[in-house]
Amino acid sequence: MNLVRFHHHPYRTVNQNLVNELFNNFLKNDYDENYLKGCNCKPATNIFETEKDFKLELYLPGFKKENVQLNFHENILTVKAEAAEKEENKEEFKYEHREFGVYNFERKFKVPKTVDAEKINAHFENGILELVLPKKEEAVEKPPVDIKIG
Repeated sequence: MNLVRFHHHPYRTVNQNLVNELFNNFLKNDYDENYLKGCNCKPATNIFETEKDFKLELYLPGFKKENVQLNFHENILTVKAEAAEKEENKEEFKYEHREFGVYNFERKFKVPKTVDAEKINAHFENGILELVLPKKEEAVEKPPVDIKIG
């Protein structure tokens, strides 16, 4: 029987190899720029409901309100945004590392029939699109009424 002696703890060796691989690959350009062209990227969205309305907030950093299109048809709310064309640089830059960007998208929301489409209101500020979808008058819950016995 032969004894094999470890100079390093086996778990530490595995972790050290992972860390070494991470730092060795950090400076490599393994980012595929074509990956995001077909990306089905959608913005982060918050949806709220109160007694009187619904409220949507879409996080759209890097977009201008001129680049956002809103449409409401047959109880479907469509939010579409196209990134503004960037000026062509004389030099072509290739990303070494990329974690964010502005991408075209289209997002659809099915809206209840209780929403009054004529009164939908949109506001865009600091990269956040806020939509208020008021409920129809008959859809708003009314407080209970006491009935007196005569």
